[in-house]
Amino acid sequence: MDNKTKPEDFVLEATDHYYKGDFKQTIKSLEKAIELKPDFAQAWYNKGVTYSVMGLVQDEIESYENAIQIEPQYAEAWSNKASALGRAGKAEEALKCAEKATELKPFFAIAWCNKGAALSSLGKDMEAILAYDKAIEIEEDYLEAWFNKAVSHHNLEKPKAALNAYSKAIELNPSYAEAYFNRAGLFLYMQDTDKAKADLEKAIELNPLFRQQALQDESLKSLLS
Repeated sequence: MDNKTKPEDFVLEATDHYYKGDFKQTIKSLEKAIELKPDFAQAWYNKGVTYSVMGLVQDEIESYENAIQIEPQYAEAWSNKASALGRAGKAEEALKCAEKATELKPFFAIAWCNKGAALSSLGKDMEAILAYDKAIEIEEDYLEAWFNKAVSHHNLEKPKAALNAYSKAIELNPSYAEAYFNRAGLFLYMQDTDKAKADLEKAIELNPLFRQQALQDESLKSLLS
């Protein structure tokens, strides 16, 4: 029998379950908190974060919507909703949510990065780069922003700018397999076969799944020994 009487107690219990990796129990504890206090915005927000880890994107979106309905100035909920909508393939809605988050909290690096991701999904990579630059201006070692910026430059066929951004991402995380893989393709495009091969080998060493991906790419396949 629960001896907890306050919704905050159940949120603390949920946090404990979350960090133990027991996400189903996390949700159950948060639902108890919400049952006691239906307008508990933080509990709804935490529910969204948990659904994100569980890969339940629609439940995640609905949780953030409930948090926002209760607390319309909740910038983190707007930003996370933007990210979830992006993963759900709803880029235009994601952009609106990210813009709301940056409006509420102008120095919120994650929100600027989410805005960049939405813009890139809409094929607006020039604008996306500006958003990533803003995120990096706020948080200079923001790994995801550097990687996403590299991808946008890559999309725009700006190899030198893309190379600089991929290299910064790798500097920040030397085990970033996807950054090595993408940079391998970029080096190949720039006709630097030796560096392309070294990066591809490193990507596969870090994540063997990239070997299969390389085999499906006519250019990269030629680098495999």
